[in-house]
Order: sequence, then C-alpha cells, then structure tokens
Amino acid sequence: MRYYLLLLSSLLWFSASAQPFFDKAIDPLLDPTQKPFYFGVASGDPQQTEVVLWTKVWNDNGQPVQVSWQVATDTTMQQVVVQGDVTAEAKSAYTVKLIARGLNPGTTYFYRFSTGGVYSPIGRTRTVPVKSDDLKFAVVSCSHYEGGYFNAYRLIANRNDINAVIHLGDYIYEYGGRTPNKKNIIRTHIPAHEILSLTDYRSRYAQYRLDKDLQEVHRLHPFITEWDDHELANNTYKDGAGNHQQEEGDWEQRKAIARKVYFEWLPIADNEKESVIRKISYGNMADLFMLDGRVEARCKQLAGPTDTLLTCETRTMLGKEQSDWLTSGVKSSTARWKVMANQIIFSEVDAHRLSKKYAINPDAWDGYPVERNAILDSFYKYNINNIIIITGDIHSSWGFDLVKNPQRKDHYNRKTGKGAIGAEFVTPSISTNGLAERIPAAFAKLVGGLIKSKRATPHLKFIDVVHHGYLLLDLNNDRAKAGWVYCKTIRKPSFKYNAKQAWQTPYNSNHLVKYRAGK
Repeated sequence: MRYYLLLLSSLLWFSASAQPFFDKAIDPLLDPTQKPFYFGVASGDPQQTEVVLWTKVWNDNGQPVQVSWQVATDTTMQQVVVQGDVTAEAKSAYTVKLIARGLNPGTTYFYRFSTGGVYSPIGRTRTVPVKSDDLKFAVVSCSHYEGGYFNAYRLIANRNDINAVIHLGDYIYEYGGRTPNKKNIIRTHIPAHEILSLTDYRSRYAQYRLDKDLQEVHRLHPFITEWDDHELANNTYKDGAGNHQQEEGDWEQRKAIARKVYFEWLPIADNEKESVIRKISYGNMADLFMLDGRVEARCKQLAGPTDTLLTCETRTMLGKEQSDWLTSGVKSSTARWKVMANQIIFSEVDAHRLSKKYAINPDAWDGYPVERNAILDSFYKYNINNIIIITGDIHSSWGFDLVKNPQRKDHYNRKTGKGAIGAEFVTPSISTNGLAERIPAAFAKLVGGLIKSKRATPHLKFIDVVHHGYLLLDLNNDRAKAGWVYCKTIRKPSFKYNAKQAWQTPYNSNHLVKYRAGK
C-alpha cells in the first residue's frame, strides 16, 4: 500500500510539474523589448546589510537558466559592490530570488540581472538605517485588476522620499469576472474563471505583474509584504474559505498552491514554513511586526453577532504562538514606534447602535474579541504606548484612537485620548471596489458619517469610504503621522491625485489630532 501511495504522489507531482506555466492568454501581453525579463525586477524585506532581490525569466524548454546579478551604488552600474550567479529552474516557473548581502545600512543601491548577454531593467532599493530621524512608508492594500487601473502604484513609484512600500495583502484577486457591479469591470482577468490550479495562480500573478505601474513601483522601491485572503480565496481561514466550495477540490491543496505561488512572485525572504510572520527593525525609530491573520491559525468566521461562540476563549485569529510572539516582541521593543502590520480592522466598530443586523463584521477583529482583548490587556499591563496599527482589507480610509472598551467613558475619553495606547490607520484600496461603487457616492458618504458618529464609534476620528489610493505613514521622534493620498480616478490611467487631510499622534500622547503643517 505504501508503494502505491508513493507512486500516486509521484504521479501527481509529475502532473503538476508538467502543467504549462501560464495561460496562453498571457502571451499577447508580453512586451518583446523586455524579453526574457518580461515581469521586471523587484526587491524586498530590507535589512541593515542585506536585501532580497527578485526577477523571473521566461523559458519554455524546461532546462535550467543561469542568471547573473549585480548591485552597485550608481545608476550606470559601474560601482559594483556585490555580484553573483544563480540558477533559475522550472519547478519555480523560473523565479530568481536571492539575498544580496554585505551592503551598508541606510544606503540606496541599484541592481540588475542578466542572462545570455541580455540585461534586465535596473532596479533601485534601500537598506535599513541603523539610526534614523524620519521614516516614510507607503502603505497599500487591495489591488483588484478588474476594478480599475493601478494609478496609486505609479504615484508611489514617482516618489523619492519613502523607505519602503508595505503591502497588507490582497495583492491579487482570485475571482473570475466578478465585481459587485458588472459595469465596474474595467479590465478582465486572466484566466477568465476563478483560479484553482497551479497554472491558474501563476497566470493571475503574471497578468498583474505585466501591469506597467505595478512593475515600476516594484522597480523603484523595496516591498515588505503579507497576504490577506484573496491571494488564496475570499474570507480565508485556516481550514477553508468562504469562496471555496467542496466541488472545487481539496482546500489544503489549493492553499499549498496559493502559498507556493505567492513566494514565487513576491520579494519576500524564503523560509521553510512559507510564513509571512516576521519582524523588520528600522533601528531606533520603528519595529515592524508583520502578521498573518488568515492561514496561520484563524478559526472559521461566525455567521453573525448573535452566535454564542463569539466569546469562546478558544476562538483565535493569530493563534497562541503568533500572539505570544507579537506581545513579547512589542514588550521588549526599544524602538520609538511599535508598528503592527495587520490585515483586518483591529479596532472595535460597534455598529449595533446603527443596525442590530450588522452589529459586527465577523471577518474583522470584532469577530474575535477574546483574543483581541488579551492582546490589548498585555499592552496595558506592561504600560506599552506608541503602538501604531496599519490595516487594509476594507477598501476605505479610517483613523482610530487605539483603545479597549471605547464605549465606556470610564475607560476612554474621546477629547483627551485618556485610555488610548496608540493609533490605527487604515489604507484605502488601490483599485478594489468600495462602498461608493455599490451605492451612490453621496449615500456612501452619509453612511460613513453615521459610522463616525460619537454614539456609534467614539474613537474613530477619520473615515473616507469613497476614494482609492494609499496611506503615507511618516514616523519621527515627535509624532506618527498618517496622510491619505487619493487618485482622481481609477477608471483610466491618470497621475492626478489629491492629498487628503492628515492625522497624527504625538509621541507618548496616544491620541489622534489633525495634522497642521508647522505645528
């Protein structure tokens, strides 16, 4: 029996490896001037003396490809500081990913790849400083190809003042020809159906990475990434997903494919567990804790707010191991700002005052209150302040005082911020449809105003449910500031934007106030 199981496993592996890398519909999108580096270059997970470098070569003969790489201090690649050779193989669809070591902290570098005498585009990256007086991060989430153009990525690419791009997930979408409203399909997915197989997932990433705006932001800035649900399937949890049906095959197999392909395409440091959980330290200024609130340990979402399991102590989003890692890491951090990169809104959104039917969003942290309270209790117990949570997922912009029991006046004072221990900033979507694509924009703004009311959500200081764009997180010794940058449109390519109002929390105040230049 064991022999036959091994034989079956080998046949399945051979079948999977024999699949074409990409859907044939990808071929017309390839720019012949970029051959064989059609998908550009990227860097990520910067450290003080190293950084991950990425590219992918196009090869359809199944044979290994030798690729050389160089890192230099100048744009002409004359002052090379490190270089080497790697082998790209069919098992990873010819992904090239390596860690360039021996670099200097806080330094801008340029890099490129070559094979067969052909060079890739030259990328730009930046290592982590030992000490810094100011850090800037572009925080992004939710880039749905069908929903519109990636104009926000181009706006970020055009900046020269950011340390890294932090992507909080939903880098791709697994749907096939699906948006809340057919009229909002601006571009169509490849393949046209929901992605399930290895070829499907690779093809969807290939389509996204052939987008010129996404290529450019990867070329010019290092990325620090984590997944949310759509890299796998909508409303993912450890043992399944809301958008995975039994007839679509085994969930564990689909999850394994999705994780493998994510690590093929993103400039994230490889690890045996294929985990996105890690800490990246920006010297004295910030410790960045990258979390996995999806596939590591999350229990299935509840049906609604009246479910008796809502307060069950065994229900978890992060799991004990990750939660302990987070709380102990924040406790021991000596950085000025402790930044939690989190997929789902962490703060309480007590909407039952507006509608009993929609008292909580069971997919958000409101659906996991016991674990959330335990994390907050740990922070309160050890008197930890200056916590910044950055969040995506909800396709809109929010700014909260971070506090437990915001509805209780003996726990929290909205005017003074007493009781708060930090702030949560939520980035809008790059292009995924939001509330304003589902209902008229004027009505969407009205709904946003109701959510922000003191009665409903007293700790919510800012909300915008209409615009798409990104969040600029600016950290220095005096304050943590969040500014929202909104695209004029996502329905066509455009570089026009608006810089919306910014909010800040001064160091040790743990209270959001409007940012005013010069004050």
